[in-house]
Amino acid sequence: MFSALLTPLRARFETSPLVETATLRVDGNEGDIAPEDFARDVLIELMRNAVEKLKETSDIHTKVGDLTEVHRIMLEDACTKDVFREMDGFVAIINILSTLRTSRDESTPGGDKEQVLDETLEAARLVFVIASEAMSGHEVNSQYFERHVGYESLSQALQPLVTDSQVEDQILGFLFSFALNDFSVSSLFMSLREADYDVVDSLIKDIEVRLGLITQPGAICILLDLLPQHSEDTMLHYMVYRLLERLSALRHRNKVILCGLGILGRLFQTFTSQKKNSASSQERRIVQKLLRRILDLGATTVDTRIMFQAAVASDGTLNPDILEMIRSGIKSRWPDHFSFERRASLEFYEENAKGLPTTGFTFMIWIWLERYPTKDAQTIFSFRVASRTLFHLKIREDGRLELWSHGQPPPGAVTKSSFPTSRWFHLAVVHYPHRGSHPNLRFFVDGVLIDLMSWAYPRPESSPQTGTYAIGDDSGEASMSWCMASAILLSKPLGDHLPRFVHHLGPRYNATFQSQHLVKFLTYEASTSLNIFLSNLTASKGGIPHDVVALVKAINDGIGIEEASVVFSFSPAAYLPNGNVHAMKAFCVDTAMWEIGGVAVPLRLIQLARTPHELSRTLGILTDGLRNSWQNSEDMERMRGYEILSDILRNKSELINMTSYETLFEFLGMNFKTPDHSTITNPVAYRFIALDFELWSRTRGAIQRVHLEHFFDLVVISRHKRFNVKQQLAGVGLTRRFLFAWQTSWYSAETLPSFLKSFRAVMESSFVADDTIKPVLSYLAAHLHNGLSSPASVLSQIDNDRSREKAEQLFGTFVSILSDSPDCYMRFSATLPLTRIYLLLLGDKPSSLVAKQVLDLIALSLNKSKSFSRKFELVSGWTIVKTVLPDAWDSNVHAAAFGILLGQDEGQVPFVTCSHIFPAIMGSLTRLLAIEAHGAYHRGVEATENCSATCIEAILEELVQLQSSCPTFRELFESQQTTQTFTQAFQSFVARLSPNEMSRHHIRITEKLMHFALTLALDNAVAGPQKREILDVLQTAEQLLNGGDSQQTKIDPSLVSSRFSVRHRFASARLSLQLGERTVQKSMARIHEWRATVIATERKRLRKNLLDLKEQNRQVLNLHYAWRLDETEGPHRVRKKMESNMVAPLSSKVDEGAHLRAIELPQSEDHSFRLELPPWAESYEISSTDGEDDRQLTEDVTDDKHRRVRHELEPGDVIEAISTIARITGVDSSPGLLICGRTHFYILEGLVESDEGEIIDAQDAPRSLLFVPGSILELNGIQRAQRWPYEQIASIGNRSFLFRDVALEIYLRDSRSVLFVFTDRRKRADMDRRLSSAINGRSANSATIGLAPSLTPNILKSPFASRVGARVFSGFRADELSTAQRKWQAREISNFTYLSILNQISGRTPSDATQYPVFPWVLRDYESENLDFLSEHIFRDLTRPMGALTPARREAAQSRYENLEGVGEKPFHYGTHFSSSMIVCHFLIRLAPFTNMFKTLQGGDWDLPDRLFSNIHRAYSSASQDIRGDVRELIPEFYTCPEFLENSANLDFGVQQNTGERIHHVILPPWAKEDPLLFIVLNRQALESDYVSENLPAWIDLIWGCKQRDPASLNVFHPLSYEGSIDLDTITDELEREATVGIIHNFGQTPRKLFTTSHPQRFMQGPSSLPIGTPYGVEENYGLLEQRKRPAARGLGHGGAVHTLTYDPVGEKIIPQAAGILSAPLHPHEQVEWSFSRSGRAAASQLRTVVDGQITQIVEGIECTCATFADSENLITGSKDHIVRLWRVSRGPGNITGPNALRISLSNMMRVHRGTILCVTASRPWSIIVSGSEDGSAALWDLNRAVYMRSIWHGGDGVSVHLATVNESTGYIATCSRQKLCLHTINARPITSFDLNFSAALSYLPPTITSLAFHEREYSRLGVVATGSPDGKITLRSWNADNTPKGERAVWEFETLRILKAEKSSAITALKFVGEQLYHGDSDGQTFMWDIPD
Repeated sequence: MFSALLTPLRARFETSPLVETATLRVDGNEGDIAPEDFARDVLIELMRNAVEKLKETSDIHTKVGDLTEVHRIMLEDACTKDVFREMDGFVAIINILSTLRTSRDESTPGGDKEQVLDETLEAARLVFVIASEAMSGHEVNSQYFERHVGYESLSQALQPLVTDSQVEDQILGFLFSFALNDFSVSSLFMSLREADYDVVDSLIKDIEVRLGLITQPGAICILLDLLPQHSEDTMLHYMVYRLLERLSALRHRNKVILCGLGILGRLFQTFTSQKKNSASSQERRIVQKLLRRILDLGATTVDTRIMFQAAVASDGTLNPDILEMIRSGIKSRWPDHFSFERRASLEFYEENAKGLPTTGFTFMIWIWLERYPTKDAQTIFSFRVASRTLFHLKIREDGRLELWSHGQPPPGAVTKSSFPTSRWFHLAVVHYPHRGSHPNLRFFVDGVLIDLMSWAYPRPESSPQTGTYAIGDDSGEASMSWCMASAILLSKPLGDHLPRFVHHLGPRYNATFQSQHLVKFLTYEASTSLNIFLSNLTASKGGIPHDVVALVKAINDGIGIEEASVVFSFSPAAYLPNGNVHAMKAFCVDTAMWEIGGVAVPLRLIQLARTPHELSRTLGILTDGLRNSWQNSEDMERMRGYEILSDILRNKSELINMTSYETLFEFLGMNFKTPDHSTITNPVAYRFIALDFELWSRTRGAIQRVHLEHFFDLVVISRHKRFNVKQQLAGVGLTRRFLFAWQTSWYSAETLPSFLKSFRAVMESSFVADDTIKPVLSYLAAHLHNGLSSPASVLSQIDNDRSREKAEQLFGTFVSILSDSPDCYMRFSATLPLTRIYLLLLGDKPSSLVAKQVLDLIALSLNKSKSFSRKFELVSGWTIVKTVLPDAWDSNVHAAAFGILLGQDEGQVPFVTCSHIFPAIMGSLTRLLAIEAHGAYHRGVEATENCSATCIEAILEELVQLQSSCPTFRELFESQQTTQTFTQAFQSFVARLSPNEMSRHHIRITEKLMHFALTLALDNAVAGPQKREILDVLQTAEQLLNGGDSQQTKIDPSLVSSRFSVRHRFASARLSLQLGERTVQKSMARIHEWRATVIATERKRLRKNLLDLKEQNRQVLNLHYAWRLDETEGPHRVRKKMESNMVAPLSSKVDEGAHLRAIELPQSEDHSFRLELPPWAESYEISSTDGEDDRQLTEDVTDDKHRRVRHELEPGDVIEAISTIARITGVDSSPGLLICGRTHFYILEGLVESDEGEIIDAQDAPRSLLFVPGSILELNGIQRAQRWPYEQIASIGNRSFLFRDVALEIYLRDSRSVLFVFTDRRKRADMDRRLSSAINGRSANSATIGLAPSLTPNILKSPFASRVGARVFSGFRADELSTAQRKWQAREISNFTYLSILNQISGRTPSDATQYPVFPWVLRDYESENLDFLSEHIFRDLTRPMGALTPARREAAQSRYENLEGVGEKPFHYGTHFSSSMIVCHFLIRLAPFTNMFKTLQGGDWDLPDRLFSNIHRAYSSASQDIRGDVRELIPEFYTCPEFLENSANLDFGVQQNTGERIHHVILPPWAKEDPLLFIVLNRQALESDYVSENLPAWIDLIWGCKQRDPASLNVFHPLSYEGSIDLDTITDELEREATVGIIHNFGQTPRKLFTTSHPQRFMQGPSSLPIGTPYGVEENYGLLEQRKRPAARGLGHGGAVHTLTYDPVGEKIIPQAAGILSAPLHPHEQVEWSFSRSGRAAASQLRTVVDGQITQIVEGIECTCATFADSENLITGSKDHIVRLWRVSRGPGNITGPNALRISLSNMMRVHRGTILCVTASRPWSIIVSGSEDGSAALWDLNRAVYMRSIWHGGDGVSVHLATVNESTGYIATCSRQKLCLHTINARPITSFDLNFSAALSYLPPTITSLAFHEREYSRLGVVATGSPDGKITLRSWNADNTPKGERAVWEFETLRILKAEKSSAITALKFVGEQLYHGDSDGQTFMWDIPD
């Protein structure tokens, strides 16, 4: 079977093209041959003979001998391996293998069965041994065997043997040994056959030392391919998988090879097909282990997609095993890398080099060491010139780095530190050229400086030579196994801190540091690590050093490495290394996930999770996919993924277990093993997840506690707590968030202590005025007393029941913080006026707890400040305390009050330190005595002891004790008022008691009162008269105790004496009391006012927080797809593109300005506080401190009435004006807002501004805000938000709506227009003024933005360059109407375009159904099979209106006119109109949004089925012949949009009564052949016909001209249809107003009159399809096209093919560009370049902007494959990661000098493809992007919204769409793959296709079509597309349905017009039509022009 593979023997072997081999000398001069050469020649000849024998031998015994001989010869000399290959030895041994059998034929003599078996096995063994030896160390033989013999042949040869049970184990052993090139393990399968699984594991472990490198990967594939043939042999499966698993575990190279074999897919299929509980569970286990090994290096996008799909079952459940598999794979961190084994190196050559760069150098490399060298040091980098090495770096056996350079004695220098193994590390060597005071050679490992040396710079050579830079060691002594991710050599030394930044970029970064946005490549962890480093560095130096500032600037703005500084850069993506270097493309699963769909994929998995285990696994997939992928991180930020995740988790809170919690918070930065290392790595995610208290409050109690504890870890335990608080939590408002959560009812009472503990830690960590002090005090002041009272609907989540209790708890914590932390107290006292704050907190009726805490604060202040007591006295503080304290007295207050009185020092002699508190104590005693006495009076003698009695006794005991032991206390009673207070209280108490009603505690109180009174009476400090009073009370009390007996006191009455009478003393006391009460009342009034202000502020803040929370939760993404007519207008204001009718399309927008992983300058510590001033330095009057202090605490909480819409603003924009409008779409009125910002204007539907300025939902607004006369109010529609920069406004036009001059229409440069109505002219004028001012302020840049309105005449000068859209029509003025008329007469614009212009100028707009553009019926033949456009009988009479086309109709119209005139009314001919909103919706009933508009006009339902638009012929008959019919004309869609004729939405319109047929699609005339597109094409052809061109002026006279109200022409309509006949604003009656509006809707509106004289005729001389003066055209004369001899442009040179042709309209020349280069439209000196660097030195793919040859910007990290400009503002690129990107182009200062540096910024990323993007094209007129991909599809995207629309499929994977183009006149789309050429409409409706006879076997050949272009005209009757081919031919094709069989639906076909043959046979690689000229570019880089000679 292999005989066909044998080739004729060569006579002479030295002519081999592969290698030179020696031949045996036969010239007789053997004596001159060296013995070694002679021996080699003999071996070569012996090898030839041996191989020849192999081919001829048939006997098995002889075969064994011959094979043995071949093997022996091969071992003798390696040169025989070449001879073996050239003699077809590989084919010979494969042939022998295929003929081996274990049984001998009967005809074959000799030998028994065992001998045959042994010889067969030996022969098979020798075949494998020979093949292995022949390829061992011989790259040529290995490649030859793989490419020309093939492992498939080997597999086929093995089939008979591996199916023979006698030898299968041995053969499999040989195959496995062959894969390893080690036959010592050939008996492995046989020895393991009878063992069980444990024994197999043990035996394999014993031989692990013999398992080396896989040298023949193809043998492994054969081994795996054979397994399905042994499906029942589970042990064999287990052994193979186990061996592969161990091979991958033992050597990294093996893992690389296995991953490169692409076996992951089949392993995964095996894993998923096996059941857990089946007999193959052991096999499944080891397959799973092997899968994880291979997944460690990643998986391709295809394999990853399969895994994700398999993870979700059809019922939506998740497979936990597959989830775990995905998670293990997504943890992979391997970058793309080179694998080096032993002798292996990469080299880069530089011509004319003398040595290393003279300016110094920086060498950086990412290394992964599997093991150190086993013998000598191994080179990792060297530089040599010619054969002399000038510099090398080596790794020694001990892991240290050895350096040597030319001019230094060996062995050189050795670093102090060893390198790590089994992990990636970054090595940087910075060498300065000159020695100085500092070492000039520096070594950095992972960015840390590990060694410094003073080392002479390598000495260069004297003359330039070829320099070789080498990575690796190519010497025979190399023994190290290692990997390299990337290496770069820069010709400049980098600063000491930059290697740290480079290290933090990670090994995945393999570019050249030229991007200005390198910071985006940082992961969250890397960004945090750098920020911590900078923060610590700043803290250690006591400020921000200059080098830190420079480093931060370099990181955020770019390092500033120029391309010329890059000497070389190695990365696996750009080099194809040879030898024993293997380039590994590590398809990491997180990268593959990014290509599949980004973070939306794991978010969907999380959404599907139903169990705690599923949730934890899916969260792990998400977090691991984000951790090391900057792309996924950006994607998560762009799509607000963390908010979405929080919302999903909120609904799955019961599923969150500890694993899920730890997974999430480890991603956020928590370190649960060492909490002191915890930090916040992702502030964005932390804000939305960790700070979502509502989420975590719903979880289980244990989760709630650990969540709250993590705050303590971050701000207290962590060594990075300062960084966490100052930088990561800055601006988060953590205390305010805690406060809000504290006020809600989210947490249970059991959790509140844990919450309070964390809250305290948070407050202490950021105890500053705005973050903590003011918010907390404001909350306390508002809640400690009366609390907040708000409607339950607003504060439904607020815990009002425990409001005061919670406030008291928090107050206690706050006081505890101040007491425990002197620093916190110092900040507190420096922030606010303490005296008034204390009074505010105390209130007028404090609880005991509040009073106690306030007293503690007072005591604290007294201890801290000697002046506090005086300050407190000046604000009447002590008086207020005296007033309010008695009502709050309890044992705790008692202790606090006496603590203030005596100070806080315990264990010392009592000493009064603050006497001001004593009146409060005495007042409390008085109050308590009064309460007790009052209770005794009412209770009787049996009353039990109560709290007041206990407090009284405690006070009295304290007073007695102090009176006896504290002299300073006794001095207090020198005050007569103090003594009098006690005396009166004593007297009042005694007076209320009765001897018969005294209880035991009354007796005790009385006795203690008497005791204290007696001590006072005996005290010399008390005045005599007061002593007498005390004596009198004592006597009364003594009588009371004695049961009423009268006794005299033993105190001498003579002790009582006084200068003042008792009356005088009482009068003095009353006066003092009155003055004190007035002061207290005034002070308390002030405090009440202040508290009211604070409460109001807190209410606003709380309401704001709740509304913000509600708004955030309200934004839910709901998607559903339908199709509607897009508002985007193509050329001539044509609307025919369909758009997806989504509720809220997923945003693809990218905000490049927000770098959430940016590096920030650390904050220096601020130790400055406001110093406490002495009492005399400030005023303490209440009135003087009101304003400032109130504002300090209350804070100005602005009730932001626009908060509802601020999130819609562009970053940095602010609202300058806002107005309620109604956007008009057809007949619908959508209420909304028009917002003018500083940079953009916005239209937000569904929202209005209330009279109070609040933004509210339109549904909640009063009707007065929504009433827009004449429109149908739509309140339940889609709430769309649209925004445009002011630069996008082309012009603004005032419009009338229903004859009211209150509308405004804005025409945009993106081909859209918006019409909206204001409530009155004043508001319209104000907004018009603002918009016009914004436009005028930016008009200076209009030249770089697009076409300005003033350019309209130039735009219309040529039909070939015309792209007439809304932005053009908006520019027409009165004087331009005549210009358009002249252009129409000269045939420079088509009939359709001219009618569109007239409609526009007369106020007709597609945005308003009542003023919809009007077009004529031009045909009257709707019955024929075919149309003859040369016959006038098929056309309608354009000289008459529709109502006068027949005699009967003319008679009826005239009669109606005369009858009305006879009765004195305004006469008219027709009661209906040729255009009205009903007519428009009638025609467009099948097309959204007009479907709902029609139902609305009909009262909410369809009209009668027989009256619906269902038949073209019937519609024309009704409009032209039926006397009772209508007089309607047509709308533009009859000439542009086939979709309106089809019921694609399958709407149920009912059944016709007369026929019984269900109404579905519109019935077309026979000549349309059931094809709406053909109907549109032929109808448009009729409109552009000569007959219509000649008669169109007459119809224009009827509609816009002199016959608009001409009775003689029977052309007078209802008076209300004419402008000026109705003024709705003057109608006050609502019913009359609505009736008038209905009349306008029904009767329509006549266009504004444009012409007063008859319209001139069109010039019809010459070819009517061409403008006057143009005799020839491509479509008319394609047979005359000729190629010009001279090239049309300068050749590209360097053999590069022309990829793109760009036309420069300014220079009027064609510009060819090679692949990877694109010129900007209108700016030919500006270019965009992609792929590798221009010099070839840098390896990374880049996207560059270039102006005049100078690079202005470099974008890294994007592997761009194709690009196109939509216009001068928008660039579209496709890339290898399956993403289409939209870039905004700007021109401003860049890296070059000049004001117009080209720059691009990423705007949108669009996903739908599943393969590399191969081509992109765009059309600005149609606002569409088309992208072709390897997945076999072409995707259509909306350019304005950057959203996916539809796909065009050419086939499945493997059929790549490599060409696409859009016809900018018609919107037709041509796409091309190897399989077919397709033509579609703009809505992806297929027109036709052309089969290219693609064969997969010929896929290596160039595509059949290599270039594609449309011939462009404003209108084309024919349509031409040109295609180029590899053989130098250009084919002109058109398309038509002429060959459609009769009676069948139209069949469109391509028709070949002509095949042009270029003079050169080079491939046609680019095509472009410019007017009537065709340009082509070829593969040789030349460009030629084809035109029609004169």
